[in-house]
Amino acid sequence: MKVLIDRMNSMFPKDYKFREVYFLATAADDGSYTPERALAGLTGWVDCFEKAKLAGSLFCGGVTAGGDINGSSKLQEAYNLGFNV
Repeated sequence: MKVLIDRMNSMFPKDYKFREVYFLATAADDGSYTPERALAGLTGWVDCFEKAKLAGSLFCGGVTAGGDINGSSKLQEAYNLGFNV
């Protein structure tokens, strides 16, 4: 996310095309507080772009290895979020 923010900051004075930003994240920790700092950082960055907004976010914790997310309801949520973009 840091690379995204750093590289996109040059877009600030321009007529950028993006209007909606989506946050999708996984982590080994499954606490509800886990994505808070990353989401807060992204939200702070999005707030600097008056034409853009954070349009959605999705977090799935407890992911430590390939396949851990299989069977999670978060997969359907991610699909639904993307389908509506």
